[in-house]
Amino acid sequence: MRKFLLTLIVSSVVGAALSTVAAGAFRAPASISPREPTSGSKPCPAGSTHAKIGGSFTCLRVGQRCKKQYQAAYRKYGFSCVNGRLRKRSGGGAPPPPPPPPPPAQAGHYRGLTSQNENFEFDVTSDGAGVTKIITGQINQGCNPNDFTLFGGGLNGGGGVTPIAADGSFAIDATFSSTVDQDPSTEHLTITGHFNGAVAVGNMRLITTFATGGTAYTCESGLMTWTATRTG
Repeated sequence: MRKFLLTLIVSSVVGAALSTVAAGAFRAPASISPREPTSGSKPCPAGSTHAKIGGSFTCLRVGQRCKKQYQAAYRKYGFSCVNGRLRKRSGGGAPPPPPPPPPPAQAGHYRGLTSQNENFEFDVTSDGAGVTKIITGQINQGCNPNDFTLFGGGLNGGGGVTPIAADGSFAIDATFSSTVDQDPSTEHLTITGHFNGAVAVGNMRLITTFATGGTAYTCESGLMTWTATRTG
């Protein structure tokens, strides 16, 4: 029993001593004064900016040597590292977004002629993004077998809109039904065009197939060209 009691007493004394030491180890001595500022935190000369770059305090000024690796840090203080020298960044935040590109074509009515010296006209929609209301004059076609030549009956595209690409080009490829005299026919029309300011140029081809009197015919206009100028 004595040995057990003695052990408890000794342990209590040692524990109390350790507690005292431990408490003292984490208590700041009253004699320690506040930390003195480092030389790097001293005020900067006029015209310089106090900054922390790469973990060290420094004074930044225009024209001072710089390292590209600290670019992000320089920018925090309104500077930029260009060709190894500091420059002052312009203010105003992010630049405004660029203006939208102009429409691919000028809106209005266009009129001109085909290489067959026939009328060719159309409208460009008010937003400059589409071609509509294509109207042509007579389209002359040679046929195979060659005992027919087709003429008369121009095209009228109505109110359908064909989009104009960003480069100012457009293309139409359409197949539709019609008649030659009283015989039903199939028409295949292709029109391509490109705008340059108030002028548009392009190509057109019309192929007509039909049968009459037991004979099938294919009639073609060949590849025609056209030019049209904005009239209003």
